[in-house]
Amino acid sequence: MDVATTVLRRARGFTLIELLTTLVVTGVSLAILVPSWSGLANRSQIRGTANQLLTHLRYARNEAVSRNMHISLCPSDDGISCSRDPRGWQRGYLVFVDDDRDRDRTPNETLLRIQGAQHRQLQLHSTAGRPAVKFRPDGAAWSTNTTFSVCVGDDPDSNRAVVLYGTGRARVDRRLPRNRAVTCT
Repeated sequence: MDVATTVLRRARGFTLIELLTTLVVTGVSLAILVPSWSGLANRSQIRGTANQLLTHLRYARNEAVSRNMHISLCPSDDGISCSRDPRGWQRGYLVFVDDDRDRDRTPNETLLRIQGAQHRQLQLHSTAGRPAVKFRPDGAAWSTNTTFSVCVGDDPDSNRAVVLYGTGRARVDRRLPRNRAVTCT
């Protein structure tokens, strides 16, 4: 073998300094991104839950008008009966035909939709004293306005309100009526 014609091979791979630099840059990037990612996930979950509740409210109103019957929504722990807890909507809720108009489901009343429990950190509360919502055959909601607060954690800027008017119209908003912050405390 001729030494003059041997092609020198270059070493391939990373040096220790290159490897450490890469690890430091990756660590700093993750330290910045992980909290942001968590906040993004929480905001997405809040928006999704608020929009899902809005959809169920609109569905219940539509069913009340099209069936010419009273339709109610109520929080439920078991997917069968109403819990009557205005601070327990995150554990699930029911949409049902309210034949006796008492906003409380009995076994003979037709169940239209069951919403299962939400993520365990999510809170979904209705206005105090509003353990259920009832739509009349004309599409109006029983009584006065009801506000649902949707929260995860302690970031009031991410929280949402679902406002149901006595007329039966509902909307999602970043603020409560009278421009108050949405809280679940």
